[in-house]
Amino acid sequence: MRACRSSGSTPNKPSSNSPSSTCPNLPGRYDRDESYTLGIRSNTVSIDSAANRGLTDGDQEWRAGGVQRQQRAAERERLRRQRAVEADRKAEDKAKRERHLAKRAAAVERKSAEVSGRVAELSSILTGGIARRARFDVRSLRRRADVPALDLGELARPQARPDWEQFAPRPPGPVGRLFGGRGRYDTRLVEARAAFELANQRHDAKEVARQQQVVELRRKHDEERRRLENEVAEHNRGVDELARALRSRDRSAVEDYLVRVLAATPLPAKFPRHNEVTFNPNGEQVVVRVELPPRDVVPAVRGYQYVRTKDEERPLPRPAKEIGELYRSVVSQVSLLYVRDLFDADGKLETVGFNGHVRATNPATGKREFPCLISLQVERTSLAEIDLAHVRPDVCLRHLDALVSPHPYELEPIKPLLDFDLSRYAFVDGLDAVSLLDSRPDLMDMSYTNFEHLVKQVFEASGLKGWTTQQSNDDGVDAVIVNEDPLVGGLCVVQAKRYSKVVGVSHVRELVGAMDEKRAGRGILVTTSWFTAGCWTKAAENNRIELIDGPRLIHLIKQHLGKEVLIGIKNRPKETGPKP
Repeated sequence: MRACRSSGSTPNKPSSNSPSSTCPNLPGRYDRDESYTLGIRSNTVSIDSAANRGLTDGDQEWRAGGVQRQQRAAERERLRRQRAVEADRKAEDKAKRERHLAKRAAAVERKSAEVSGRVAELSSILTGGIARRARFDVRSLRRRADVPALDLGELARPQARPDWEQFAPRPPGPVGRLFGGRGRYDTRLVEARAAFELANQRHDAKEVARQQQVVELRRKHDEERRRLENEVAEHNRGVDELARALRSRDRSAVEDYLVRVLAATPLPAKFPRHNEVTFNPNGEQVVVRVELPPRDVVPAVRGYQYVRTKDEERPLPRPAKEIGELYRSVVSQVSLLYVRDLFDADGKLETVGFNGHVRATNPATGKREFPCLISLQVERTSLAEIDLAHVRPDVCLRHLDALVSPHPYELEPIKPLLDFDLSRYAFVDGLDAVSLLDSRPDLMDMSYTNFEHLVKQVFEASGLKGWTTQQSNDDGVDAVIVNEDPLVGGLCVVQAKRYSKVVGVSHVRELVGAMDEKRAGRGILVTTSWFTAGCWTKAAENNRIELIDGPRLIHLIKQHLGKEVLIGIKNRPKETGPKP
């Protein structure tokens, strides 16, 4: 702002008498009653309050408008920045949600792929299994005694002996010898020799301890090596014996081998592996009872759908009909693969009997049961005519005249073609023990084997079907009796005791255990002697057990075989039956 000047160099001050003065170089007007002061310092003009009051309304409005414009600009900038932050936040939230939705969609897609993969695996059990040979060389079971070398570590190397140079004191110099250094040196030399000797003694002691540790470690290592070698040698002798017995068609050896074959059958993870095998060398026939997979191996859904708008996963239920058909296919494939592996692994087998069961809870009783779903008996020649790689498993089973549950998924049971509980007993050729009885023979003079056959014939004469078992492997069962009546029949195990002393309750418990193991409905304990009171009490508690003592046995032989027999036991109690 420029100051108004007169013709001279000093500023003019308006006269108080002048009505008004106007400075041509300053904006606005100045009344005469108002005073002003203009100071010019460094090109700036300071206007006092009077001069400010002298601004026109237009000037004040212009200045106020400038402030308002600045405020509005600042507010616009603030709002712009706020909108930018909000837009960034929304963009980040949107990107975060998109990443979440993509992650969820990918997870649901993986779950659906797992279901599809599981179904594909269940559908290819048979075709995948027959692509490899089931036979394996028993000699491959041999092991080697791989004993790792003994690692002595730091004990393998003795520690270095002490070095005298580390103990010897420094000899005194010429000047030191003049001031008593020789005496001090001799003293330090004696001390050093003592320390050196002590260090050698400690080294020798540590070396002796080290050598003792090495000897002990080598002894233990040799013991472990011999133990492992003996264990491996014993195992290999067993393998060699198994191979020889297998070539001679020994029953136990063949059963052991076939159990290993079934255990190696490739099945999906978590499928049950329980199986039982019995072999008849006479007819080259094997009967197996295997546990089939449960119903829950079939996925109950076809897959999963991801609803993006609701961010939720929805299962796609598999129709009940499709579940039932897939489960039927699974158990059919497993059954055919097991049968194929048995024939493929043992080229001498002629017939395979197969019973497939499943463990389940009966919804009516709440009890665990083991119903049979598939049963078949197939000859080698019949299976050889079938191309298992291109069959429908359930149709193939019907072609082989298999019995298959009408509704496997509903666990509707069938009656097996072969009763495994009878087939697994080591039946021997029958013996006519009755023909050995002359006039009033004494049963105590009979051999144990003849007595068992006599007991079996008593039951056969009453209309039942019976076998005696092989004594070397009878599992506590001397005879097997079967009542083939469909209403009240079933399997019954018999124990025959040709004793002259009393039979205790432990024999009843043994019979109960045999019944449970053989899944027999009833058990009969027969003896030439008599039972304790505890036996009769135990039998009364378990109404599936029947006790036949000497007097009753004599009566049954008379009734069913028409023979008079004696039991020559001295000091027999007069009353041997149950107490009223």
